[in-house]
Amino acid sequence: MESRAAGQPAGRAGAARWYRPAAGRLADARALTQPEAASADAVPFAVGGLALTDPQVRAVLLLGLAGALLSVYGRLLDAVVGVDVDRINPARQRSPLVQGRVAPGWVAGWAVLTGLAVAGGGWLWAASLPARIGFVALVGLRAWLILSRRRMGGGPPLPCLLVAATAAGGLPLGVAAAGGKVGVGVLVLTAGFGLAALVTDWTVDDLRNLPTDRVCGGRTPALATGVHLRRPRGFVFPRRYTAIVLTAQIGIVIAVSATGGLALAADPAGAAIAPVVPGGPVVVAPVTPGPPGGHASLAGRGLAAAAAVLAALVATAGLVRLIRSGAPGLDPIRSPRPHGGGFVLANLLACQLVSVAWLLTEPAGLPLWALLPAVGGWVVGLPLRLQAGRAGSG
Repeated sequence: MESRAAGQPAGRAGAARWYRPAAGRLADARALTQPEAASADAVPFAVGGLALTDPQVRAVLLLGLAGALLSVYGRLLDAVVGVDVDRINPARQRSPLVQGRVAPGWVAGWAVLTGLAVAGGGWLWAASLPARIGFVALVGLRAWLILSRRRMGGGPPLPCLLVAATAAGGLPLGVAAAGGKVGVGVLVLTAGFGLAALVTDWTVDDLRNLPTDRVCGGRTPALATGVHLRRPRGFVFPRRYTAIVLTAQIGIVIAVSATGGLALAADPAGAAIAPVVPGGPVVVAPVTPGPPGGHASLAGRGLAAAAAVLAALVATAGLVRLIRSGAPGLDPIRSPRPHGGGFVLANLLACQLVSVAWLLTEPAGLPLWALLPAVGGWVVGLPLRLQAGRAGSG
């Protein structure tokens, strides 16, 4: 059954869909898929493909594409499943589905295709059986989380953690799919990406959806701790909510610092310290030195690690300032241009910079071609992300 905006006749809604110009259709597709968020979600997958002694362009591109498609799949499915709830959500009134410009059946069909592409492509390409199962599990887990979250109007604690796992799990999955081994550095960096996703979910996403979640009986941390709207704009944040969010943010700083420390502790002579296994011996595994000049200097790794920690601290300061101000820009009812999520970009930058520092510990260094998609992603994705934050559509 095709949905339509409240009060809009079915015939007019269908005509609007059929005669919508190409530029309008592209704008609707962008609003539903959110390419700026998809490019950010693809980063852990791409980092996993780069975390090898000899990374391959094909593997990194395929993993990055899988991460982007998984993100698009989740957003399309969320838009279809939650269209009825979104009609009463002030932050979602610009959605093409809410306004009746796109048929839910088409969106659901594209969601299924993207999910099958990730699951099927990962099953055919991944280097090991656990990695193949991992791609299928991520697709299934994302669908279950969206369905359960929409039914309950919000996410209880365990599903919130699983959402973070689907966002950051691309890193160890990418390593395994490309034929590498998951070590301590991978796990610590994965924790950083996962905590960044949690902080975003508990602040920007949950606050913008707060009125709707309250009506629908949501169980988000914001509602569970007593966050409520204040006058004239913004929110009242109880101490429990502030403690939870800031603890997760401090966890990002710790994860970024720990990963940077692992990068700086790597043997500059070309020997990598193997991960410490509980109850096992500490082993120093020799590696084959790369070409002259290929191994990154300690100064280069230190610069990237220091910049990552600085970005994480800037994000922490931004989050503290947002909470102290009551986040008036995130008020979904009384803020005409929702904003205030700049710390999200700083957290993403911190995770990316420390990924560079960590990847530079490989004996051959980070290949120059690996920097091109990162720079291109920021050049293209940053304006889109800022525009999306100002528009508040989704």
